[in-house]
Amino acid sequence: MGLDFIRRRAKTFTKTWSRGRTDLAQPTLFTRYPECRSRSVLVDLAPNAGVSAGTRLLLCARGADLLLVRGTTQIGSASSPPPDLMAAICKAGGNALGQVARINPISGTADVEVE
Repeated sequence: MGLDFIRRRAKTFTKTWSRGRTDLAQPTLFTRYPECRSRSVLVDLAPNAGVSAGTRLLLCARGADLLLVRGTTQIGSASSPPPDLMAAICKAGGNALGQVARINPISGTADVEVE
């Protein structure tokens, strides 16, 4: 009688973990679409490029190179970009937006994050 009585009188209890559901939905390492994460490419800058960190620029695919363009002027190029990044830019019409993440003044290069 004791165990049957307790089971009938006890409130129903369902084990769940709903607090972590929103954390799992955030884009992280385990995101379903990792190509949506930003990528960066190392670009050789022209001597008088005049860019700073945070500058938004255009990346254009021309042959096997990526050109860094501000307005109508080419200010840099990446001679050997990663093949998957190049394929994604070509698939998107040959152009992509980029933002300068860091300037390397000694080598004359910049890290550009592709959006």
